[in-house]
Amino acid sequence: MDTVTVIIETPKGSGQKYDYDPQTGKMKLKKVMPLGLVFPFDFGFIPATVGGDGDPLDVLVVSEVSAFSGCVMDCRIIGAFKVVQQERNGERMRNDRLIAIPEVSQRYAEVTALKDLSKTIVDQAIAFFTSYNEQAGKKFSVLEKLSAAKAFQLIEKSRKDLPMDRLVEIFLPLRDGNGEVFPKQVYDGIREELTTKFGGVTEYSRNPVKGFWKPDEGRAEQDELLVFEVMCTEIDAGFWDKLKLRLLKIFKQDSLIIRWSKIELR
Repeated sequence: MDTVTVIIETPKGSGQKYDYDPQTGKMKLKKVMPLGLVFPFDFGFIPATVGGDGDPLDVLVVSEVSAFSGCVMDCRIIGAFKVVQQERNGERMRNDRLIAIPEVSQRYAEVTALKDLSKTIVDQAIAFFTSYNEQAGKKFSVLEKLSAAKAFQLIEKSRKDLPMDRLVEIFLPLRDGNGEVFPKQVYDGIREELTTKFGGVTEYSRNPVKGFWKPDEGRAEQDELLVFEVMCTEIDAGFWDKLKLRLLKIFKQDSLIIRWSKIELR
């Protein structure tokens, strides 16, 4: 089974609940737990997924260690709790909980399925989620304990359901510092890379024209910027930071703009 990336929001033993805030890219204190109620294991989410509540899929990471908020782990999924959660207003929704083991865990190195965990750990996890929701006026009901394969299917389905509502714009110069146009092949390579990763790319100039390169000439028409646009489900800041560094070298620029925004789809 392939490993998945999990981002820890609330560490094991914490009496406070933390949530990832996509606006700031940081962890935000959400609530203080009732006295005596703490997270039994690290709790986080799988990025680039969406669950029944509209948030990324939740993951309980069972291990011998306690991580920290924001810690990124490579984990194997061993199963899941198929859950129906009833909100305070009576609304019912699916809000499954996946169960994972860090790849670096030694104590749980042989655990590959929920059945490999002790009944005490499984019951403790269910009791925690039940109590956590009860104190918030919600009802937590486990409908089924899923195998690792079925849990992984939940992940794959959630990725397909994720809306592509992030627009990324890459602003590229057409001329170097001496006024010479960059070779067309440079842009072809960037276009191919973006198409391969994101499935497609749109391009335009500041003042739309039919083409930027006159036939058999090495001079650009009047536009000075070429803009590439791609749509994606989530912003991978690491990818874009590395791409920007490469583009700065390719185009010999001191600065270059890559900007992204969330758009409303109708």
